[in-house]
Parts: sequence; C-alpha cells; structure tokens
Amino acid sequence: MFILNHVKPEEATGKVVEVYAMFPPEIPVPEPLLMMSASPELVHLWTQNIIRYYRNHDRLDLGLMAAIRYLLSCENGYDACANFNAGLLQQAGGLSAAELADMRAHPEKAPLEESQKEMLLFVLKAVKFPEKVTRADVEKLHELGWRDQDIYDATFIGAFMKSISILGKALAV
Repeated sequence: MFILNHVKPEEATGKVVEVYAMFPPEIPVPEPLLMMSASPELVHLWTQNIIRYYRNHDRLDLGLMAAIRYLLSCENGYDACANFNAGLLQQAGGLSAAELADMRAHPEKAPLEESQKEMLLFVLKAVKFPEKVTRADVEKLHELGWRDQDIYDATFIGAFMKSISILGKALAV
C-alpha cells in the first residue's frame, strides 16, 4: 500500500487507535490517514484538531467540503480520496454515479446552493491557477455572505488535497 511503514487498523495502539476510532466500522479508515500513521503525532494532531474543526465548522458543510475534496482528488488523479469522497457524496448527499460524473465534467453545475457552488469554483481556481485569483473573486464571495475565514478555510482544504495527493502518489507502492 505505502513504501513507508504505517499502522493498519487491526494493529493500531495509542494515539493512532484514537484516530481510527473516529470512523464507524462500516467506513474504512481513509488511505491518507493510514499513510499519515507513519507519523503518529502528526496524524493525531490532524484528526484531533483539523478534522474536528471542519466537522464543527459553522459555515462549510459536509456536502461542500466533500465536493471540494472529490473534485480536487479527481483532478490530481488520487483515486483513494476521490473514491472516499464520492462515497460520502453518494451516501450523505444522495448523489448518483451519473451526477458525480456530471459534476466532474461541469463543476459549475454541481448540485449545491448557489453560494456554495461559487465557493467550490473559487477553490478550484485557487488551487489550479493561484496566480489568477483576484480581489473581485473574493469580493464576489463576500457578496454571497462568505467571510474571509470561510474563504481561507475552504481554500486550505483545497490546497491540502493537492498536497495529500502528492504524498499519496509519492509514497504508494
């Protein structure tokens, strides 16, 4: 699976078992977290702080965040994350395989509220073409009710998906 030693769920102890316990038995531990277990402190910090923060975010909901992660995972060719987030969008969001394919081909038609769709498109632009982001892009999001914190938080997850895709490809067997 990975060229670095990592902790399998059935072998987890200490902080890593706490991380893996976040996922109910019917949901496998996502591959990026398995990979991150090569650094037990980092995977613990990530899940106990960052994931918890996003789970409780007052403005960025599960559907929007899963759509961001899904589309960027697809863009970066990181199938493990793409499949995991597709599953979330299908299970929690009720999207069909056809709707997921349509969203990949036409993100501007994503089945999200208009303000969420604009945030999604902004994050895709920021990650794919950071030099093309303008003040007008941010002002448009402000007009739709998004705060600077929301814009930063959504873009952070988009950038993280780029980095986790690189790590996943570089360290996979």
